[in-house]
Amino acid sequence: MAEARNKPRGELAELSAQLQNLCTAGKRTERELRNAKKDVFRKVVNYMTLGMDMSGLFPMMTSCANLSADDLVLKKMLYLYLTHYASQTPDLALLTINQLQKDYADQDPMIRGLALRSLCSLRVANFLEYVVTPIMTGLGDRHPYVRRTAVMGVLKVHHIDSTAVAQHGMVVQVKRLLATDTDVQVIANCLSVLMQVGSDQPRALSDKLEPPSRLAEKALVYSLLNRIKEFSDWGQCQVLQLATHYTPTSEAEVYDMLNALEDRMGHVNSAVVMATIGVFLRLTINMTATHQQVLERIREPVKTLISRDDAPTAYAALSHVLLLVQRAPMIFENDAVAFFCRTHDPWFVKKLKLEILAAIASTSNVYDIVTELTEYARDISPTMAREAVRAVGRIALTVPDSGGIVERLLMFLDGSSEHLVAEALVQLKDVLRRYPDVAHVCVGSLGDLAVHGNISEPAARAAFVWILGQFGGLVQDAPYLLEPFVDGFASEDPSVRLAVLTAAVQLFFRRPAEVKPILGTALSAGIADSHADVRDRALMYYRLLRTDAAAAERVVAPPLLVVPWFSEALSPEAKEAIFAEFNTLSVVFQQPAAAFIERQPYHSLEAEPEPPSQAPTTGKCADRSTNLLADADGADLVGVGADLLDLDITAGTTTGGSSAAAVPLNAGGIPGGYAGQPAPGPMAGIGPGIPGHGNFFVDNGVGLGLPTAAGPAPPAPVPELVLNPKARVAAGAFQEEWKRLTPAHCSTLSVSPATVAAIVANNHRDFTQHMTQAYIHTIASGGQAPSFRYYFYGQNAGQSAALYLVELLLRSDTGNMQVTVKTADTASLPAFLELWNACLTGFLVMS
Repeated sequence: MAEARNKPRGELAELSAQLQNLCTAGKRTERELRNAKKDVFRKVVNYMTLGMDMSGLFPMMTSCANLSADDLVLKKMLYLYLTHYASQTPDLALLTINQLQKDYADQDPMIRGLALRSLCSLRVANFLEYVVTPIMTGLGDRHPYVRRTAVMGVLKVHHIDSTAVAQHGMVVQVKRLLATDTDVQVIANCLSVLMQVGSDQPRALSDKLEPPSRLAEKALVYSLLNRIKEFSDWGQCQVLQLATHYTPTSEAEVYDMLNALEDRMGHVNSAVVMATIGVFLRLTINMTATHQQVLERIREPVKTLISRDDAPTAYAALSHVLLLVQRAPMIFENDAVAFFCRTHDPWFVKKLKLEILAAIASTSNVYDIVTELTEYARDISPTMAREAVRAVGRIALTVPDSGGIVERLLMFLDGSSEHLVAEALVQLKDVLRRYPDVAHVCVGSLGDLAVHGNISEPAARAAFVWILGQFGGLVQDAPYLLEPFVDGFASEDPSVRLAVLTAAVQLFFRRPAEVKPILGTALSAGIADSHADVRDRALMYYRLLRTDAAAAERVVAPPLLVVPWFSEALSPEAKEAIFAEFNTLSVVFQQPAAAFIERQPYHSLEAEPEPPSQAPTTGKCADRSTNLLADADGADLVGVGADLLDLDITAGTTTGGSSAAAVPLNAGGIPGGYAGQPAPGPMAGIGPGIPGHGNFFVDNGVGLGLPTAAGPAPPAPVPELVLNPKARVAAGAFQEEWKRLTPAHCSTLSVSPATVAAIVANNHRDFTQHMTQAYIHTIASGGQAPSFRYYFYGQNAGQSAALYLVELLLRSDTGNMQVTVKTADTASLPAFLELWNACLTGFLVMS
């Protein structure tokens, strides 16, 4: 261990000796001396990237580089070294600035530009005054390379202090360069800076910072479009991005711009092609006939892009194709062959192609597409095979004449692969919901599948049970196929248990004599189930049957309604938002930019005003907040609170459920029994029988097999808990208490994407302040997508003054919310959970 600690010191001493030796030429030639310096500088940079502290070499590094002032390679490595340690070592920051300012006065424009770029890259807010003057001078430099660097330096200053950009007139200078400079790269940099600075401008500076829509003036746009061929590929993309913000005043202007950009469709760079397509679509969005012609025009360039062997480029192009065919499927209706999968295509490209094939399927090409998908279903990869079957199912839902497609799904059911049969069952269920008339063709042979013993996937088992319940009259052995699911009720997935309960009741109304004992067993098992949804559904069915069997039939087993359309993952508003962000990551992620861009990945709440002293009133949350990160002396502990996000809490957390002190939740998320209702009584009081079937519930004194003894008494009411509105917990004390306590409650909740967006919005402030209304204070919050972490605390206002510490882990990609509660007072835990769940439920957004 000692050698490992001393190793960097030895290397530091060796490099120091070599640098000192290189400060004198000796008997070496100038070329040999420069090569030796480069070798040593490379070693320093290499050790620096490995994490070794090379800051002690600062004087010798600068001396060696200054002795070879005209060597750009040495200068670049020196600037890399300087910018790395300037922000980490305050003692070297001023020396670094002095070195860079000295080099900025050099006669060589390359050295001036490199020095200015390194000076802007220091990103030290305290030294911003040393950066502003070189940037303003660089904007007027005679050499274009220095002007390019100075323009990009304006953007770097904006990220450090946005007000300084407008206060020092940098925006005005950049706009002047945009209008007068002759170098196309300077113009491109000016466009990039002005669009980025103007897009997130402070409201107070709106008169000085131009948003892209105001920047896109006719004279400027026409001038840039006429010179677009002179720009680099990146510069052309900047010009095209500006053109998307321009609104033509007449159709003649639209046609002029389209003609000027026509040749950009054939550009070798895919980014230029996609940017041009975005301009074409944006300009003609309100011209229906012209927009249709544009869609036809972009077909060939897009097909060229997706045929490239570069998988990332093909994937980006396919993502845009998927967006387009969702709006206008007829564009590529006759080009389905272009989207057939190739052997060497990676999986992510194949998956996107299958989605496109399902979207462009029509009566004219459905046979060819389904035939191709059937071949993919034989793929050696189970994932690829399942996606192929899923695509066939989606086509069956969209193409009106689905007879031949249903036969293909039934062919998959005859296969020996479990994954094919499972996926085919899921898709067949959706097809039957859309086209119930085909049930007589496809459900009669389901009895030969032996799903209970051969298929283990819950979704497939639930789909099979749903078919038995809805179309049990067409399946001769339906009651006997359902019976194994009822016998193994407790071992099934909750989704399957829910489907079994519904299918048992539906099948009972169709074939009561055979299903009566099965229904009794299913309801008994459901009422005794620990899952809240299963238990509540069983109780609802049981009480419906006891009250009025005819009404129960109307509720549970009505005539099957045709489902005209299925809900999709994206709403029409979200799709429009993505289309408005064409040629961005929004299209690739299939999400609007607001759903995945977080400007500040982490924050701790600022000090907030002192709350009123009165206690909260019963049944109503007070609107008040506290200083969440201050100790008793008022010292700010934001820096300490940030350490809470690095806690290792895996050792003391149980997985898969609550600990011994956990409290069961009912369907509403409130601790207690099943919705606060007593267990069902005996079956003797059941309502009228089913017309035409007799009363099978009480026939011959034999009911459904349910227990006739009275159930357990309802749970005792949870005592009301009042939290201390003035609770104060220092971040360090919270961390120590969290490590000391063991989890008292763990639970997992699935929330909608809208809820996730609401929680992380406004840097998490809306959510954390909402929880403060119940005097559940926030000690720290933040994270980076897709994982966010929140820490809360509350204090009992009673004599115990017990603390309740809460950790909430949120996954934005899956929508899973995991809650862990720790407290030393387990007796009052149910009351705190009731308060927590009530406040949390008030923030949830129903999808």
